[in-house]
Amino acid sequence: MCKCSLKIGGLLLVNVVFAGAWQKFFAKFGLESFDDFFDYSQGKTKNRNTKRNVTKLVFGEGDNRKVFFRKRFVSPHVKDMIFAWRSYGRIISQAALEWHNANMLFENGIETYRPVCYGEQMKFSLERKSFFITEKLPGTALTDFVSEKWAQLSRQKKETIIISLGKLVRKIHEAQISLPDLYLWHVFIKENLNSEQYDFAVIDLHRMGHNINNKNRLLKNLGRLDHSMLDKYFDGRLRKLLIESYAGNSPPEEITNLIRKVKKYSGAVPAKRRAKLIKHEKAYYPSNSPV
Repeated sequence: MCKCSLKIGGLLLVNVVFAGAWQKFFAKFGLESFDDFFDYSQGKTKNRNTKRNVTKLVFGEGDNRKVFFRKRFVSPHVKDMIFAWRSYGRIISQAALEWHNANMLFENGIETYRPVCYGEQMKFSLERKSFFITEKLPGTALTDFVSEKWAQLSRQKKETIIISLGKLVRKIHEAQISLPDLYLWHVFIKENLNSEQYDFAVIDLHRMGHNINNKNRLLKNLGRLDHSMLDKYFDGRLRKLLIESYAGNSPPEEITNLIRKVKKYSGAVPAKRRAKLIKHEKAYYPSNSPV
């Protein structure tokens, strides 16, 4: 890891941090300083709101072509800064938060987007703006995979995917990690050509919590996941199988109680967030997709 810092007038602190040899890679394209990365405009915006936006960046050609995603944060909410401080016991930027969260997942054997670099601009120790860049994930968003391929899959294949997904969530929770935004569109899937198994990666880590021992808080993750699984594609048996695979070798009565709790949390998604989910569902589950 390489870190470049710059102080301006003792008030403004600018950091740019790189993983591996990425500093040299980006320097070849004229990207070196914080402003170089933050202001770079030759990309395609994928997602935007008043506080953050995501842009797809492409560098190089042919075999040397690399695809990245840059998330930019501007004047983050106070609640987000407080959350970052509570998570790591110190004031850090939103970009640094996602950087540390991604690396924590890797340390626990959980795939996510691969951090390339991040930069932050801090004034009086408070974040003004920051950016976080990751390599494009191999595989497909699970919602895209479902809308395009689910109808052609055998029942056995569908069950294999659901079982693997349940085991992934259990692995995340065994590491005492909570992903409050664990919706289907935040999971990527990649078929393992050497076996009949599927590999998964999770994204959108800005609300990720660690050292979480509260079981109900963790089960809310499963509730959100269940809520994002449309009946059009996932029948009751598949939903039950997800929770059974998550539960592992737990006794039947414990699994029954677990199913009840997950359904409760699934149905209790706040109205404001439910409205956002409906927008996501329309975007990721086309109305004309085959069933």
